[in-house]
Amino acid sequence: MVLVFYGLLGWLVPSRPWLVAHLAFIPGLIAVWYVNRGVCPLNNLEARLLTGTWHDPSNVEEGGFLRAIVIRYLKVEPSQAQMDTITYAIMGFVWLLSWAHLALLN
Repeated sequence: MVLVFYGLLGWLVPSRPWLVAHLAFIPGLIAVWYVNRGVCPLNNLEARLLTGTWHDPSNVEEGGFLRAIVIRYLKVEPSQAQMDTITYAIMGFVWLLSWAHLALLN
């Protein structure tokens, strides 16, 4: 959850090094998800420790953590494609906010 909070709120930190790290973190996170077929490596690590395999098909949150949260707490069932669109839009928005905040620090 620390990574999620940093991804969402890292642009608020009034520190040049933290903002630069946030600017690198967001595209890096997207690249990791893309290479890992939409699954967070932390889910894979958890599956590896609990089941001995890198992917756990019985884990409904694998590849759909945010979707599972929305379903559980908002009682809405968006498709995975809708969740991906929303997630990447939010990530793009906070990335732009980091650029803006960094520009204002100069």
